[in-house]
Amino acid sequence: MKQQKKVHRIYIESDFSDDSHECSDHLAHRLINVLRIKQCDEIIIFNHKKKQYLCNLEIKKNNTILLKINNEIISTSTPQINISLSVAIVSMNIMDLIIQKSVELGVKNFYPVYSKRSQYSDVNKKIEHWNKIIIHSSEQCGRYELMNIHTPISLEEHVALDKSIPRYLLHQNGQSFTSKELSDKSISFFVGPEGGFDESELELFSINKWKIKKISENILRTETACISAITLVNNYESFSRHSIQRSKKSSKYS
Repeated sequence: MKQQKKVHRIYIESDFSDDSHECSDHLAHRLINVLRIKQCDEIIIFNHKKKQYLCNLEIKKNNTILLKINNEIISTSTPQINISLSVAIVSMNIMDLIIQKSVELGVKNFYPVYSKRSQYSDVNKKIEHWNKIIIHSSEQCGRYELMNIHTPISLEEHVALDKSIPRYLLHQNGQSFTSKELSDKSISFFVGPEGGFDESELELFSINKWKIKKISENILRTETACISAITLVNNYESFSRHSIQRSKKSSKYS
């Protein structure tokens, strides 16, 4: 069976005119030399205003690269849950992975946080790098709204922030989530470093009214806990409905 040709998605940090967009040298290089897009090939472009369009690439005689806008694509994949994820800063490779997967799984706000056992004390220079990961991951997964990554701050500052949504520290000694907690439309998770938190840090969470919860009987690595928690919340309703249906079928034949 002949495979359908892939249509690349490209994030552009500017507004779009009514009928075309002239590519910068950097974007032109990426389209022609990296992605190997040819004359008249289709691509999808999207921007910070949550707009995305189907375009055709046009190479002009002076080698200017234009994207001829055909029509707007209305997205039908708006996230149903507002998820915030806070992570105590670990190794850079693991942070890169967590940020990439957070984008793919629909996290809206991402907070890198300095804890006592974080492996770095200053990662501000990594923000630009992480923003590139967010853009490339969004292009790949079909997401049109970029995840917000916030300026890294200390644990003491962070735990006292927004108290308007349910906030949960994931910890092996926590209680299990209730059905109601996993059904909230807004939720905030905090995942600690590999070495965990010391007693004074756990006390900060308690003072600031964070609930301490667990998602597994096992001690999870930081990246595993992040991916598991987001997946659990995103799919809880469908998992629950499936379990209820199975339960009804079982009781029918019991």
